[in-house]
Amino acid sequence: MIKISSLKDFIYIEEKFPIQFTEYLKEEFYSLYEYLSNGEKIEDFLLPLHLYMLVLEEEYELNALLKNKMELEFIDEETLINFTILRIGVKQVEDIQLHYWMVKV
Repeated sequence: MIKISSLKDFIYIEEKFPIQFTEYLKEEFYSLYEYLSNGEKIEDFLLPLHLYMLVLEEEYELNALLKNKMELEFIDEETLINFTILRIGVKQVEDIQLHYWMVKV
């Protein structure tokens, strides 16, 4: 599992995943920045610990997440050219933490 809390975390994501998936995650991060920032520059913005974006790397991580149905808020599916992205919202404190799973088509 990869945790994304700032723009700096995308360096590792860009090396490991396809560019379309990385761009999708960046758009999600920018949306969270717009919603949660207090005027700081995006380069200085950090997501709170309970709102880190989490990219699942192993199938067992996805299965463990899906087993706990009481904490699941939603599961969205977005299909891009070469893969499908599952965007999974999990209840955390009084917010929703986003988890992402990429499935190659």
